[in-house]
Amino acid sequence: MNNINKFFLSPCTKENLPLEFQISGERSTLHLLRRDLEHLYQKETEFLLDDTKLCAPCLAAIGILTGIDLLSKFYSNGKGGKRFKDFLIKIGNISEPKANFMWKFRNALEHSYSLYIDPESKKNITILTTPNTTWHEECDKSHNVFLGELKRLFLQLIDKYKKYLETDTSRELTFNDRYKKFGRFVIK
Repeated sequence: MNNINKFFLSPCTKENLPLEFQISGERSTLHLLRRDLEHLYQKETEFLLDDTKLCAPCLAAIGILTGIDLLSKFYSNGKGGKRFKDFLIKIGNISEPKANFMWKFRNALEHSYSLYIDPESKKNITILTTPNTTWHEECDKSHNVFLGELKRLFLQLIDKYKKYLETDTSRELTFNDRYKKFGRFVIK
């Protein structure tokens, strides 16, 4: 199995891992993150979130944002915010204002477990588990983030980035180097 397929392996139980992984103990960081997110909320393919199945929406959001950050590290070796936003804009076709908001949202959660990001407008973030057609809405007093759509966006970014890598062998060479450095764990 090549490194791209290893990295993008869907979540599964240990028993359903490819034999190569079962023997070596190797796991891709993205595979582990996706597996852990699935344990935290719902199967990756389920989108109608239900409060009884979602016990930690902030942790789920942190996990998704960490996954997007991980993808951006493979995409570019630039600095944090620029790399993250460039990945969203170029691979995800997300507008610059939405990419900027997601970066602020990521920082608020990951650095201080906070839902307050905008001191000038005094807007808070509300994480909603209700279905919607967009992952983010800006309202008068808050930014609403719809977790199901944020998850859907993350999965779309995974697919788009994998296709992006598979269309150019020079991208695959860079990817392989990064995979060896920070794309895998060995679990015995």
